[in-house]
Amino acid sequence: MKKIFKNVIYFFCSSFNLFLLILISLFFKCFKSLRKKNKIIFGTTPILNNKYWANALKKGGFKAETLMQIYYANINKKEDFDKYFDDIIPKFLRKKYINKVVHPLFVWLYIIRNAKIFIMPFHGVVFYKFFWKMEYLLFKLNDIKVIVLPYGSDAYMYSKIQDKSLQNALLVSYPDAAKNEKFIERKVFFWSKYADCVVTGFMGIDGMPRWDIPIHQFVQIDTDEWQQKTHYSMYDGNNGPVKIIHTPNHRGFKGTEFLIQAVESLKRKGLKVGLLLLENVPNDKVQQLMREADILAEQFICNGYALSAIEGMATGLPVLSNLSNKNYTEMFRRYSFLNECPILSTTPETIEENLELLIRNPKLRKELGVIGRKYVEKYHSYKTAQYLFANIFKKLEGEKIDLVDLFHPLKSDYVKKNYIFTPLVNNKYIRKNDI
Repeated sequence: MKKIFKNVIYFFCSSFNLFLLILISLFFKCFKSLRKKNKIIFGTTPILNNKYWANALKKGGFKAETLMQIYYANINKKEDFDKYFDDIIPKFLRKKYINKVVHPLFVWLYIIRNAKIFIMPFHGVVFYKFFWKMEYLLFKLNDIKVIVLPYGSDAYMYSKIQDKSLQNALLVSYPDAAKNEKFIERKVFFWSKYADCVVTGFMGIDGMPRWDIPIHQFVQIDTDEWQQKTHYSMYDGNNGPVKIIHTPNHRGFKGTEFLIQAVESLKRKGLKVGLLLLENVPNDKVQQLMREADILAEQFICNGYALSAIEGMATGLPVLSNLSNKNYTEMFRRYSFLNECPILSTTPETIEENLELLIRNPKLRKELGVIGRKYVEKYHSYKTAQYLFANIFKKLEGEKIDLVDLFHPLKSDYVKKNYIFTPLVNNKYIRKNDI
């Protein structure tokens, strides 16, 4: 009964908030001069991607900011993001129960007054249970363009995932999403239809109906903040220890148990190898420890690579991630820049083999690490974020920009210039006689 009562109260409060917001939108439509409408706002899930994108655009001369509901204190700092919901709500309304009711009103008031473009995941903005589709109406009434960039739990529809090992890993780490699949699906298909631009990356392969840019990984970081290591160890597991780092905030999703097993097997072979697991560690501490490591083992179940791999490559580490399934990778080899990626493709079955290859071959570790830094500078730096978003913005303003070819290896000057060659073929190392 208590839950029903809460839902009824929330329903009526949401109805009232929405009614007010529509009236306010119509008012601003008549008195446009009262709106600032000049900001690019990233919201509202506190993932570091939003911080990096906003900062990249700021450096590129855009008025960009992040607007978050909360921040994850175990891995983030409050100053990582520009504004929080509480910052735009009057102090006397910041009460335990009242603030949940007034969040939608004040958050949307701020967006209506300030946003030119709003960038969000498939979750939407702040109407989560009821009337979430009406956020599209608010965007349209206020002539605010919408870009959707998924990050994970907002978009994975478990029954549509091609790789059943990935589905199992997600069920281990995020079981509740399976129970909410139909709700997630409705949002994915709704915003895929109505958003002004959708960029999905590797996730798009798993049942998403639309992407406007075939780019496999659209995350960028501050390459000035992530400095390349200056010293590469020449230890080969016999003359000294080799340090492996792994950042499994969710072990099941990343396949951590297979990594642990592989390292133990290598130790039984007599190799000197250390494994450092970083779980819920602040980002600045991760930076320090990566510079002291020799190899980054990222993820072995999900096909693709994520923020941790980008940070590892930026540090100059050779990286292991799963890029083995052609259903996920082939399109991005043809239409994007995946063939330039120096990540050594690794599955649970090849972890031990690939780790041993890198442990015994310090020169290869350094070669892949140096190329990885170049790859991040070219495709995962603030320069790339500015190139990516500036072209999207121009397209939204009516310019004839062919977004689908933005990273085409045969058509894009951005890709063709300073093309990166690696010793890998389809992210696999074939010159094994070199060790």
